[in-house]
Amino acid sequence: MTPAFLRASLKLWLRKHAYRQRKLNIAHQANNKAGIEKWNALLVTAGKMVRRRRAQLADTLPLREKAYKVACTLIGVMEQGGNNAGPMVSTIIRENGGAGPEAWCGDTMAYCYRHAGSTAVQRAWAAVRFIGFLTGMSVVKQPQRGDLVVFTFDHVGMFSKDLGNGTIETIEGNTGSSGAVSDSATGGDGVYRKIRSKSLVARYVRVLR
Repeated sequence: MTPAFLRASLKLWLRKHAYRQRKLNIAHQANNKAGIEKWNALLVTAGKMVRRRRAQLADTLPLREKAYKVACTLIGVMEQGGNNAGPMVSTIIRENGGAGPEAWCGDTMAYCYRHAGSTAVQRAWAAVRFIGFLTGMSVVKQPQRGDLVVFTFDHVGMFSKDLGNGTIETIEGNTGSSGAVSDSATGGDGVYRKIRSKSLVARYVRVLR
């Protein structure tokens, strides 16, 4: 099934779901037991089809889009209890093979792509200088959402969009809420959406698999 078919089918099942919900509400108001049973069964079927079509559509997304969706779920993660520490920060580091507190911007990108299904993720992603030159990666000139952005100051994030004024929007881990990357001695960094000048970009990188 093509993405276009799946989108059309999803819209159809969403309409059916809404219609059946209205019919079920009417049956409840009328205390119509037969109607309640009928429309409830049909509503359950519509709900299952909506979830199925959404899952099928998600499977058709490019890898970078899947990684971007994971990155969005991490926004708001914060260090706790010290620099490069905290329950979720430790999980992000450990899943990329880190043994303890370490700078975790590269680990964050590895986490996103690993959970998106990438087979190219490896421990070396923790070292920003390698990103773009490892197996399963390619440097690109025109980034798309979900591509990696390597900065000139030993930091990496994920491309969100070009703002058209010499800046880009990114999602980054191990960074402060504003300004340049922060690596505070007391903790306080997190995963944020950031606006960066293109002059700070060393390269854009696409993960191929």
